[in-house]
Amino acid sequence: MHNFNVFKRYLKTVIDIKSDQESEQETYNEVRAGILFRGTNLWIMAMAMIISCIGLNINSKAAVIGAMIISPLMGPVFGVGFSLGISDIDLLRLSFKNLFRIVLICLLCSTLYYLLNPYHVATEELLSFSSPTLFDILLAFFGGLAGFIAISRKEGNRVLVGVAVATACIPPLCTAGYGLATLQWQYIIGGLYTYALNSVFICLSTYIMTRYLKFKRNENQNISRVNLLFTIIASLTLIPGAYLAYKMGVKNIYLSRADHFIQQELVNHFHVINQEINPQSKTITIDISSDIYDSLLVPRLKQKLNDYSLETTDLVIHQTSTNQAIIVEMQKEIEKLKSKVEKFEKDNHE
Repeated sequence: MHNFNVFKRYLKTVIDIKSDQESEQETYNEVRAGILFRGTNLWIMAMAMIISCIGLNINSKAAVIGAMIISPLMGPVFGVGFSLGISDIDLLRLSFKNLFRIVLICLLCSTLYYLLNPYHVATEELLSFSSPTLFDILLAFFGGLAGFIAISRKEGNRVLVGVAVATACIPPLCTAGYGLATLQWQYIIGGLYTYALNSVFICLSTYIMTRYLKFKRNENQNISRVNLLFTIIASLTLIPGAYLAYKMGVKNIYLSRADHFIQQELVNHFHVINQEINPQSKTITIDISSDIYDSLLVPRLKQKLNDYSLETTDLVIHQTSTNQAIIVEMQKEIEKLKSKVEKFEKDNHE
């Protein structure tokens, strides 16, 4: 029993996150300073948005990561969660005011960039931030936990840099700006939803960590209705993300099964020149080369689709024969046709 108590005390000292926590007033001042968005922060935010837009424009991950590191975008987001945790309605209003201002500035900068830049294109990197999933929620939630732990320490800037990169709050607003510039609603809605999803779950994790660290609550202000509203909003934002994660999971499973089918039934027996797998239409198109053309190949392979749970898949196979005798015969036929064409042209000329 004594050994167990010793181990328990040791484990507590290892996992305790309160021992090196700074004073509550210092954390409050730090959060409030991060919320304020004017002057230097405003200009840095605008420049970070332009850098991010350029990075997405040229598919440069380095530029996008750099923009996320230098941007002061997450301050008001942490402010919302922290103010809910300590029941500070004044700080909550200030957080929302600056959060709204930041979103407007970001949308303005990104929209102007894509309007004035004649070379903007919908790159893969840009479009990737228009379809959030459950995994983005997990990134935002655990990123928010790590972020607020860092804020409540005296030396937490290094962690905040990593959180800013992991949660990726800037690129979705670039995507929304691209949608506004090109009047494409799917990118506007997708970008804003991705940003809202990240923000809501960063706020939620900040609120949870604030309560866990037992920050003193303002007893004179009752914001239980606000907390209830925030819980409802978090639940509603979770539904589309969960649905998109489900769709992505179904897509990945289909791609895995189709690739396994191709490897086992075709790659091991033929030379596969090209393959295309379309999960949306459930179509597999393959170009192969073989010694002899086999007219029964497709029916035979279609029967094996059931073994790979690909019953509803449409299988299209293009065969190219590499039989030398057939090639020689085809060359002879081509020479005969060329002779006939030359004779025909000669007769017409005479």
